[in-house]
Amino acid sequence: MDTIIDQQENLSLPPRGNVTLLHFHQGMVLLVGEDAVGLYRDRVAIDDPLANGVIGYETIPAPLQPQWSEECGFVQEHQSGFVGLNEGGVLFIRPDGVALYPSGMHALQNQQMCWLISFPPLNA
Repeated sequence: MDTIIDQQENLSLPPRGNVTLLHFHQGMVLLVGEDAVGLYRDRVAIDDPLANGVIGYETIPAPLQPQWSEECGFVQEHQSGFVGLNEGGVLFIRPDGVALYPSGMHALQNQQMCWLISFPPLNA
């Protein structure tokens, strides 16, 4: 059992196309698309046309973009905050947010971070 991610869901969301949703135990959802990552307050917020529940959104640089797989979507593996994108970069769920790195070794050493989507304050 993953200590951070409760469930992985692979689906197609018009007009976004194929996406992988990572549901956190405390309710937030991380959306991984072919060229971007979004963090949402909950699953309902993903479908909100006004984007009221979006916490943060970042594009994935071309060399780190994941490939879609029917078996695992865009996420090849996840455990304890480490999220390996399928043939792409690595997302690391840190205490302060979700960061993108070129590889697992870069994430482990906190080097060459591409971006960070910060978590909201606990009382927000």
